Amino acid sequence: MASLISFLKERNRSAPTWLKVLVPFLALGGLGVVALGAAITAFLITGWLGQPIPVLGFDQTFEQPINFPHTVHAGTEQLVDATTGQPRTNQNGEPLMALGLDCTFCHRTVTEQANAGVPPVAQCSFCHQVIGPGSSPDLTELRTSAGIIGDSPSPVNWKRVHRMPDHVRFVHEPHIRYLTQNPSAIANAPDPAANLQASVEPALVCSTCHGDVASMTQVEQVEPLKMGQCVNCHRDNGAPTDCAVCHH
Repeated sequence: MASLISFLKERNRSAPTWLKVLVPFLALGGLGVVALGAAITAFLITGWLGQPIPVLGFDQTFEQPINFPHTVHAGTEQLVDATTGQPRTNQNGEPLMALGLDCTFCHRTVTEQANAGVPPVAQCSFCHQVIGPGSSPDLTELRTSAGIIGDSPSPVNWKRVHRMPDHVRFVHEPHIRYLTQNPSAIANAPDPAANLQASVEPALVCSTCHGDVASMTQVEQVEPLKMGQCVNCHRDNGAPTDCAVCHH
């Protein structure tokens, strides 16, 4: 053993300095390549099976041109001050509640057509031409787009959060119709009691694919919306699974 140690020390003394410096760097580089490969593999696997890891811009939500808090418009709970976290009240000290608007109030074609529909700026300004403070930057942007302020009305270019591949055909109407008539098939229902009813309103079924949007200050994708999820849902509910049903 002593002779082996002596041999290694002698060999270490005879090795060039540049080699002594290079070997650790090569070792660290090899570990870095392995780590990078593992990260890329994990990203691809999670992206294929579910939602990609929210890094490098692959988030499940986007900053919209105008902040639209669904908690205020579609929620039913008492509003909370975003800065202090305290429950909000009106001038009389009474609880300030969310509006509890039905999803179909804004997404009006969801029960009739393939697309759910995005409300035009005129529909937003119908309320907000008088509701809301003039100091709000978001409402100022909305009123400018609607032509209430200035004379150059323009649409609001909302960013799409939920997107299917171009070769996938998804029609909202039959899904809404089936789920309203079969509440037991609803998933992610914010109100579990809704599943006990014989029939429900269209707004109660949206959570199956979109989650509890009414509790979101900023809409995000909560379901993977992959082919496997769609096929499993069709099988569970007796819907056709032929390729031509969903693919062009």
